[in-house]
Amino acid sequence: MNFSVYWIAQKVRFFAVFAVALGSLLSTARADIAAWLLMDADNGQVLEHNAAFDRWYPASLTKMMTAYVAFQHISRGDMAMSDMVMVSQNALNQPPSKMGFKVGTTITLDNALKMILVKSANDIAVAVAERVGGTEENFITMMNANARRMGMSHTNFVNPHGLPDNRQVTTARDMAILARELWNKFPQYRSYMSHPGIRFGRRTFRSGNRDFLLRTAGANGMKTGYICNSGFNVATSATRNGRTVIAIVLGAASSLERSAFAKKLIDSGFKKTTGTNIGVFRGNGKQTPPKDRYCKRNAKPTAQQLVDRFGSNRGSASMMAYADAGSPSPKGKSIRLSKKKVNWGLVFEEILGPQLKSYAPVTVRVGNEHPVVALKKMGNAVPMPTPKPGSKSSLERQPIGGIQQPVLNVPVGKGASLQPLKSSSKRDLFGSPGGLYANTPVFGKTQ
Repeated sequence: MNFSVYWIAQKVRFFAVFAVALGSLLSTARADIAAWLLMDADNGQVLEHNAAFDRWYPASLTKMMTAYVAFQHISRGDMAMSDMVMVSQNALNQPPSKMGFKVGTTITLDNALKMILVKSANDIAVAVAERVGGTEENFITMMNANARRMGMSHTNFVNPHGLPDNRQVTTARDMAILARELWNKFPQYRSYMSHPGIRFGRRTFRSGNRDFLLRTAGANGMKTGYICNSGFNVATSATRNGRTVIAIVLGAASSLERSAFAKKLIDSGFKKTTGTNIGVFRGNGKQTPPKDRYCKRNAKPTAQQLVDRFGSNRGSASMMAYADAGSPSPKGKSIRLSKKKVNWGLVFEEILGPQLKSYAPVTVRVGNEHPVVALKKMGNAVPMPTPKPGSKSSLERQPIGGIQQPVLNVPVGKGASLQPLKSSSKRDLFGSPGGLYANTPVFGKTQ
């Protein structure tokens, strides 16, 4: 009898512990969208927000500031889009996502910025930082100086690409400030953030924001980001009837969930017209960013779960309901072609809508796109080439990004060009694994 009582007690205890463990597992299996902010790009009014002051990791949203500093130098004449950027060993050493070009490869600043903002190339972000700042460290100082000037009070940059470093933190509010500055201060460069992909040689590489750009009415930018510690982030915008709204989404569990939530947020923004100006928008948030390996605690939703949550059967749910992965939602359309096959076309139409634009990647290349020797004016005379094509008599050694390289004797930013590296589609252009020909995923990659 005593044995039976003991056996039953042990079984009850086991199932109680199991139930608690299962409940804990289910409660942490899916996190909400971590934070978001929606604002009017023109007047700066915050239209919708949640956890906007919580510290978070920016991942590749960092590259918006990298581009901002470069645009800043170009717009004031210190540099030109035709200036050349050289890949240093420091740049090549960066983990993917990357182009992987060999040390000494030169790229126009124009092409480098497209590689950064579309392909999210970490190596090229470092190369640009070295070219613009003289050293990567100087460039990071410029990034933080601009952040302070803009009022990004909870942001700290320690690298120009967003690869994992727990000292590099931000908030949804701060990223919104940066996105608005980037949008309004440099309208001439908006197209750099709107390309759905790049084409290099025979290969094409899509932007992490491609599906949002192709399927959202008026979509026109900006940048995605991902590291495991942050989940999937995005800063994006759309313009309709002359009005532009900007959305920041942090901590989604997949790229598709990120796009679906951003689209719902953008659509809701055009129905709202009032809010607090972001310049005086204040609040408190969590002082510490998420614990490491956030992506492992935030399970990726299935295609059916996404359709249930964001699809046409959901109706007009609130943004909080869309953000809460555990909130009840009606059963969406079945997206199964068979037991093992998913109708991805239907999935995308249900949660993002039909494709409105054709996929047209922008072409990028290495070397000088127009290898014409720089022109030097002689008084009021017709500009004459100097030096003579093929001559090296007027070339001198100057440091670019820590690399000694021959440079034409022309002021930087006024049409200067380095010795061009001929474009090549051969694999010998690439200096390390993890570049354009990489097949294996890397834990720290950003996009």
